[in-house]
Amino acid sequence: METKKIYLGGVLIAALLSAIYLFGGSTAENTLSYTLGEVTRGDIESVVITTGTLEALNTVVVGSQLSGQVEQLFADFNDVVSKGQLIAQLDPRTFQARVVQNEADVEVAQANILQRQAEVERSTAIHDQAGRELKRRTNLREKDYISESELDQDSTTVETTRAQLQMAEAALVNARAVLQQKLAVLNQSRLDLERTAIRSPIAGTVINRNVEQGQTVAASLQAPELFQIAQDLHEMKVEASVDEADIGRIRETLQCRFSVDAYPERKFSGTIEQIRKAPDVVQNVVTYRVIITTQNRDLALLPGMTANVEIVLGKRENVLQIPNAALRFAPKNAEPSTSAPAGTPERNPQVMIDRLNETVTLTSQQQSQIKQLFEQSRDQFQKIAASGDREAMRSSFRQARAKLNSRIRSLLQPKQQTAFDKIQQTTRPGGRHSDSRPGTLWKLTEDQPVAVSVRTGLSDDQHTELIGGLSEGDSLILRAVRKPDK
Repeated sequence: METKKIYLGGVLIAALLSAIYLFGGSTAENTLSYTLGEVTRGDIESVVITTGTLEALNTVVVGSQLSGQVEQLFADFNDVVSKGQLIAQLDPRTFQARVVQNEADVEVAQANILQRQAEVERSTAIHDQAGRELKRRTNLREKDYISESELDQDSTTVETTRAQLQMAEAALVNARAVLQQKLAVLNQSRLDLERTAIRSPIAGTVINRNVEQGQTVAASLQAPELFQIAQDLHEMKVEASVDEADIGRIRETLQCRFSVDAYPERKFSGTIEQIRKAPDVVQNVVTYRVIITTQNRDLALLPGMTANVEIVLGKRENVLQIPNAALRFAPKNAEPSTSAPAGTPERNPQVMIDRLNETVTLTSQQQSQIKQLFEQSRDQFQKIAASGDREAMRSSFRQARAKLNSRIRSLLQPKQQTAFDKIQQTTRPGGRHSDSRPGTLWKLTEDQPVAVSVRTGLSDDQHTELIGGLSEGDSLILRAVRKPDK
């Protein structure tokens, strides 16, 4: 029994010594291993990458307003047509018969007018005769040659003929109105007959034909589509979808380049013509359509091709540059890093508040709410930075920043929102006003990180332009890994 107690006591002592050695002793320490990068010189180009679909600048769908059988086709795929050119013909016989019938109806109406005019003239003559007779009989009554009742009969005859004349005149007016109705029906039937000839509304190229000769088309609530005609394929457009996080950096007249799968080695160029403000929302992802115009002189580009687009936000040649990882590094006790430089409103809530207060005044409640939003987003940024996947980090940072900015903006009044938008433009990498931004980098001096204040400029996927604060060849800390010493 005594031996067993001694054995157990020895095991406990050994375990305690091991724990002290591994976790609490001074004989082993955890150290940091730093990965370094250098300030180099090169070219930087900031781009937004997206996809889009090639289309003609103006595409017209040619349909039929009438129902009928396609008697003949005069245009096919890829045919070049001129404005007003006959491209299809519906069977016109039914419409020709209607025109003939309506022409006959017009002739009947015209004859009816002549008849009514004659009736008016007859009624006028009878009325005039009754009037003259009444006048003569009035003179005879004054001489007492006729009775009073006979004079009353003559007066009644005058009134009767006047009413007959008014009826004849009304019938004439009605006959003329009927003629106008018949003429309108005749014009409509002639227009329908004319519409049996399908003509091209523009000059261009037939890019699609949806009808065959002998096919019957039915025009009911919607006109059937017969042809699609592209106005001019020598000039085309790309409808690109740009994420809401990037749309603030896009502006009209920016230069773009794109490629298509049909010519993978060839680069095409274009210019942003329009930024459409109507959002496209798919599964809570918001994008905006950007229209890019391009020349297609050799007609190599075809409608419907998928374009892989690069929108060039800016370009710098032969400048000092630093790895983007250096901007994301910060020691453990320093401000958590995002893709924005240290000391900018995207990272420091107080900087954001101070910048806003320069132009508009924030309430104490708004300031407190903005700080809370930054605190809530800090853990998310740290998790993203720890993922290690550069492409995933870039996309996640962009979405997280956009969400944070949207939540901050919702706390502000309209004038405050305008000031906030201007701050975002001046601090967004690659933005139109982002010529220079303050930042903080870290150098390794005597095995300790030392902060260096710098100014940065344009950014691409891998590097950021260095405007001041360091020289070519200087080393920077990119990341740190904690590992135990042996």
